Amino acid sequence: MRSRYGAFSLGLGAYLVKTLAHDHPDRALPREAYVLSLSRVRERQRFLDLVVLHASVEGDQGEVLFYARVFERGVDRSFAELSSFRREDRAWRYATGVLVPAEQLPEDAHALDRSGFLVLAGVG
Repeated sequence: MRSRYGAFSLGLGAYLVKTLAHDHPDRALPREAYVLSLSRVRERQRFLDLVVLHASVEGDQGEVLFYARVFERGVDRSFAELSSFRREDRAWRYATGVLVPAEQLPEDAHALDRSGFLVLAGVG
């Protein structure tokens, strides 16, 4: 997760596509245009902080709950996400994620745990 966050902040679109699970729906998008759009995210967003709140692995499946501080033209676009990863070809790939925007998070998002996140996301 940290490497993908860093890739967003540096505009490494090709890396972001490479780290998607093989069956991720975004892989069906036209590759060059998608890589370019991911590479340009850093032009409008500032990535200020990433805090991993929970991580677990069971076999070839993993999940990461994180809080990301992101601003876009002075507007807080921060969020928490519970991401699912899958080990494919000996590398971890992003499979899915459930996102909760900052305005729905508790005041101290750093204190959020997995069960609390699931309740906020409406899936727990």
